[in-house]
Amino acid sequence: MKKITFILALVAQSLLASAQIFVEGVKIEPTNTGQYIELDPLFREDGRCTFRVDYGQSNPKEDFVTDNYGKRYDFRSLVDGLNFFYEEGWQVDQISVLDRGRRFMLKRRY
Repeated sequence: MKKITFILALVAQSLLASAQIFVEGVKIEPTNTGQYIELDPLFREDGRCTFRVDYGQSNPKEDFVTDNYGKRYDFRSLVDGLNFFYEEGWQVDQISVLDRGRRFMLKRRY
């Protein structure tokens, strides 16, 4: 019985987990963002990419997705990065095509 209770507690915790997205070491959460963020993917020659994130901060041109220590996070591909954001509660709302590539407007799902 204790095992079942423990497993149910773990499942409930995983369903209620909050987003763990960091930008330059700052956790992105509803208290410091609105309903939208904008992603600007930057690609390396090997196909990997990172994202510049604009969540309404003062200087979004230099703010990248990082871990909680500020180390820049590289994704295997654009789709890998977009899937990461989707798992953390964001969905693509709009795609803008610019001369230098695409930008993605993401909306909070919950």
